Amino acid sequence: MKVLFFILIVFIDLKIKSQSYIPMLNSPAEWQVTNCFFGCVTDKYYTSGDTTFKGHTYKFLDLFHYNKNFVIREDTALQRIYMRIPGSPTDTSEWLLYDFKLLVNDTMTLFNPGSPFPEKPGKFVLDSIKLKPLLSKNYRHFFLHSLDTLKSGVKNTIWIEGIGSLCLINTPGAPPKINGAGQLSCFFSNNNHEYQNLDSISSCLPIYPIGINEINDPKMKFLVKPNPASNKLQLVMNEDCSGQKIEIINSMGTIIITQEYSNFIDVSGLTNGLYFIRFFWNKKLYITKFIKN
Repeated sequence: MKVLFFILIVFIDLKIKSQSYIPMLNSPAEWQVTNCFFGCVTDKYYTSGDTTFKGHTYKFLDLFHYNKNFVIREDTALQRIYMRIPGSPTDTSEWLLYDFKLLVNDTMTLFNPGSPFPEKPGKFVLDSIKLKPLLSKNYRHFFLHSLDTLKSGVKNTIWIEGIGSLCLINTPGAPPKINGAGQLSCFFSNNNHEYQNLDSISSCLPIYPIGINEINDPKMKFLVKPNPASNKLQLVMNEDCSGQKIEIINSMGTIIITQEYSNFIDVSGLTNGLYFIRFFWNKKLYITKFIKN
């Protein structure tokens, strides 16, 4: 019996180690974090655009709700995630957020830069790595504990390879806190739904406006005009979209208008700003954007 148990443990360990690394930033990524401190609110932020700093290419984190200047990068060879906060007092610092090459019993000094948690929570030990199924495939889950709970203010934290912390992306040293900084509710990679926790929300819908090849199907030709628009927005398509649902979403991810497909949409009642049009066609989700002025 002991021999069979040992063989099973070895088999699971080999399976975990043999799984290929799942990059976090190779494709556009979108995180949705819910907090219920004063009523439940879900913040939605995503990677967009590139910038180069000291020889490294970073991605911007748009709409990030604690600091709008975060940039993030990934070293896929080392399986590490780094963050920088341009313009901050620690502008010269590059923070190592995640090291997905850690082995069980390894120790790592963690940082929570620009977050409501202690910036330097100290050292954590990796207790275990478990391969768990999410929505589309298995992901490696990293379970760590703090060596100094007085300094860190927490006992444990969990990372998911390719996704990050179950709290905020910049809090590898903190667990999810639904009544505090928040907990991860949804994660999308290249607009593909990979993770969800529906404890406090009813569904996960992406708002990612860039990087999903906005209308990348060669069979679908799609144009909105005029753009910017003041009163009516005309939708010009080369395919019959009759009966399809069209949604207009504001930059915070709230659905403002829902209607069946029509060549014209009345946008006169919208406040000025950036909006997204989302619809399904041929079993694919498409998103494009326009400006109301």
